[in-house]
Amino acid sequence: MRVVAVAAVALLVSAPCAFAQNTVRYFTGVPNLLEELDTDVILKETRAGAKIVSAEIDVCHLPTVNSPLRERFVVALKPQGTRLVGSGQSQESKTPISIDLNRTVANNEVKFEGTIKYGNRTFKSLSEENADISEKEFKEQTAIEESIVDNPADFREVTPGTIAFRVTRASLVDFLKALRAENAKVQSFSILPSCDALRRGYLDVQADIDPERAAALIAKAKSLPGVTRAGWTSGGIDLSRAIRFPAAGWRDASGKLDREKLGNAIAGVASKVLGGKSTAVEWDDVTGELGITVKRPDITVPGLGLTEVIEAPFVVSSEKPGANNTIVVRVGTLSGELEDDGSPKLALSSQSNGDSPEPFGADGLLEALAKELKAETWDSEKEAWVK
Repeated sequence: MRVVAVAAVALLVSAPCAFAQNTVRYFTGVPNLLEELDTDVILKETRAGAKIVSAEIDVCHLPTVNSPLRERFVVALKPQGTRLVGSGQSQESKTPISIDLNRTVANNEVKFEGTIKYGNRTFKSLSEENADISEKEFKEQTAIEESIVDNPADFREVTPGTIAFRVTRASLVDFLKALRAENAKVQSFSILPSCDALRRGYLDVQADIDPERAAALIAKAKSLPGVTRAGWTSGGIDLSRAIRFPAAGWRDASGKLDREKLGNAIAGVASKVLGGKSTAVEWDDVTGELGITVKRPDITVPGLGLTEVIEAPFVVSSEKPGANNTIVVRVGTLSGELEDDGSPKLALSSQSNGDSPEPFGADGLLEALAKELKAETWDSEKEAWVK
């Protein structure tokens, strides 16, 4: 018995690799596997020491150069000496895939060279200078921060009129058809095919809507097939350009906003501050944004008789979902254009170059609105509303 025990101990000491724990390493990027086609590649290797036990490659790519679509294939690879081989099919078109890549290492960098047969096409793959990362690093790199907030405490971190719906890919078309009747503006980038959507199996569809109708649409969407989450999203509103005041007198008994009364009040203040006359007070029926146009004589070219047309946008909402006791008005960025009312008219190009300052007098609008509406303004240092 003693001889057997000693032999067992000797075996454990002499062959620790037999009990070594496998490690997982990842390659991300890995360019040029499909020649000129743009790719997003994740290659996962499971190793026992330096030996590759198994591997899996996940390739999201354009089907053709400059295609607006995305395709994907995930193939398990078997190590055969220095080669990684495997076969499967693409996720969308079910095209057969066959992979044969030779893997070599030099100076801690990995080169993959070989062929990928994709249906009736054969791609020559040559990807050099690839470095691997740990499983922890990979998870940190690919972690997705949750962007949909179901019940925000207020509209400081999310935007009152920007909402999002998590929709399975199989239900996307029917969901978007249902949105046609909801008077919302879908952000087109959020419905375009992406590698994230192919890998996760869902899309986060974003839309802009009147903040007054956002909560109702969110509640309705949660009952639709394929919708697994719905709420508010985006980056919140700039409270340094906002005022808050009691809703009493601006909402009716049902809580509905008196748009005409509020719009005219804001227009009156804007006209006074900017030294002009309001010519339009319009509410966007889709987004709920208030747009006020003020015209005033241009003072930059005296004697020519030009007119400055100032566009002032405002976002109006409650302070938080379901609370109609206060109103928050955010002043957007004002812009101005010159126009000639004479006959014949002088043709004028746009003043805006992306860095143009706001029209003269715009910096006094917030304070004037707060005074007229008996509102509070936001103190960024105290992070609180103050008189």
